[in-house]
Amino acid sequence: MFKLIKPPDYVSLANLLFGMIGIFLALSDAFSLAAVCLLLAAVADGMDGYIARKTSSGPLGEHIDSLVDTISFGVLPAVIIYSMSSTAVTAVFAIFYVMCGVLRLARYNAFPPKNHEYSGIPITGAAVFVASLVILFGKLPFSFNFLPDLVDYSAGIFIVVIFVLSLLMVSTIPYTKVIRAKVFLFILFVFFLTLFSVFFTGVVAEICSGVLFLLMMIYLISPLFRWVGKKKLDL
Repeated sequence: MFKLIKPPDYVSLANLLFGMIGIFLALSDAFSLAAVCLLLAAVADGMDGYIARKTSSGPLGEHIDSLVDTISFGVLPAVIIYSMSSTAVTAVFAIFYVMCGVLRLARYNAFPPKNHEYSGIPITGAAVFVASLVILFGKLPFSFNFLPDLVDYSAGIFIVVIFVLSLLMVSTIPYTKVIRAKVFLFILFVFFLTLFSVFFTGVVAEICSGVLFLLMMIYLISPLFRWVGKKKLDL
């Protein structure tokens, strides 16, 4: 069995490890730490693809990757959202998110993208958006004291967010792949800044958590920018 496992597969299993730890942390109400595990899983997900392109990938690689992504980027975000309020309504939307994530992964496996575009937002992107919002909310009370009750509405905000992300995952809206090395390294740098920001307070920590959320928000609405650009060219 172990002879079939290649180097990229071990990185995928590290992705799974972070995903499972994140689930346990979310169930223990450690939401920011669970979000950190989600970001670490996303880093591992990016690394296994890079290693697979540089080395030989085994017959199990594609299957392991999809199964692991279901846990880390489907189940983990849903558990985080549900654990924040633990209501029946939240459970319904969390389950819907996982179902759409599974459909998104299945479509990707059945119809791999032939160009530099994804059909619908990738499940990893959707999950990282959730993580960035969780971390940002963890910092809000330190810098937005004039909105002390904002956290009370966090459950409703997250329900809306995961519902929109669920629809975007199963949509056919084109999302561009991040293929430029400099852009990828910058995003990776922001990832690690955000990871460290979770363990600190103050202006720097708040800025770091805000930058990742801003980057993910830009990516989320990036198809709108492209659509507007095409409309201008058609005029």
